[in-house]
Amino acid sequence: MDPDQHLDALVAPLRADVVSGASAIGRMAAEVLRRAAIRLQAGSLEEYRWAMGEVSAKVLDAQPAMAPLVALVRDVLAAVEASPDLEQGRYAAARTSEAFRSGLALREEAVAARAAALLPAGGTVLTISSSSTVQATLTHEGARDIGRVICLESRPKREGEMLARELADAGVSVTFAVDAAACALMGGCETVLLGADSIGDLGFVNKIGSAGLVAAAARNSVPVVVVSDETKILPNGFPQYLADDRPSDEVWGAPAGVQVWNRYFEAVELELVTAVVTESAALTPPEVEELRASIVLPDALRALAESRLRRSGNE
Repeated sequence: MDPDQHLDALVAPLRADVVSGASAIGRMAAEVLRRAAIRLQAGSLEEYRWAMGEVSAKVLDAQPAMAPLVALVRDVLAAVEASPDLEQGRYAAARTSEAFRSGLALREEAVAARAAALLPAGGTVLTISSSSTVQATLTHEGARDIGRVICLESRPKREGEMLARELADAGVSVTFAVDAAACALMGGCETVLLGADSIGDLGFVNKIGSAGLVAAAARNSVPVVVVSDETKILPNGFPQYLADDRPSDEVWGAPAGVQVWNRYFEAVELELVTAVVTESAALTPPEVEELRASIVLPDALRALAESRLRRSGNE
C-alpha cells in the first residue's frame, strides 16, 4: 500500500498555505490527519501504524517550521501505538486528531485572554506578519481600549495586509507600514506583540523581520510580548527548521546575474523577550527554558526531525 497515491492531494493545501500562522496551520494539519485516519486502507494494525507514520511524515514535511505539527503527530502516533487492534487504532487516530484541532482553538482563546490583559490602555502596539493568536489578543474583550495597532506589511507575501484588514473590521484603529519602517515607528510604541511558529534552542521562530523588530524594541526599551500556546514549545535538542527557500519571483523577477534570497522565517533570541504568554501563564525566558526541559518526545519523532534537517541542509 502506498499512501502517496491517495493522500498527496489531501496534504497539498497544507503545503500551499504560505500566509497562515502556526495555530491555523496546526488546525489544518489536524484535519488532514483526521481524514487520513479514516481513509487509509490497511489489512492489519501493523500496516495501519506504518501508513499513519508515512502520512505524519508528509504532514511534517509540508510545514516544517510549525511546531504544533510536532505535538499533533506525537499525540496521534501515540494513540495508534496504544491501540489493541486495527478498528480501535483507526478510531483513536481520528479522535485524537479532532481533539487536537478543537483544543488549539481553546488554547488560543486562553492565550488571548491572558495576553489582552497585559496590553497598554490607550497605547500603541506594533506587530508583524499575521498570527491568529495576535489577532485574537488584539480583538479580545479583555483588551483595554488599545489606542492603535501598527501592522507591518510582512514581505514578500504581505500577510500584514490581511491582519490590518481584519483588525479594522473589528473596530481597531490600525496604521499599516512597510517592514523597513519598524525602527522609525518604534519610539511611539508601548508594546511589540508577536506570534511564534516554534520556541526552542534557537529562540522563538517567527516571520522574517521579527529579529530587527525585537532589536529595535530593545534599543527603545519597549517590552516584547510573544503569544504562544504550549504546542509551539519544543524540548531541548529538538531541531528548528529555518532553511525554507521560497520562489525568488515572490520578491523580484530578477535579471540574469542577480540571485534573490527569499526565506520566510528567522530565529530571535528568547533573552530579548519580556514575556511569553501561554495558556497557562505569562512566562519569563528562564521559565520557558524550565518548561522546555520537562517536555518528552518519542525518540522516533526526534529521529524523523533530525533526518529532515540533514536533508534540507538547514542553517
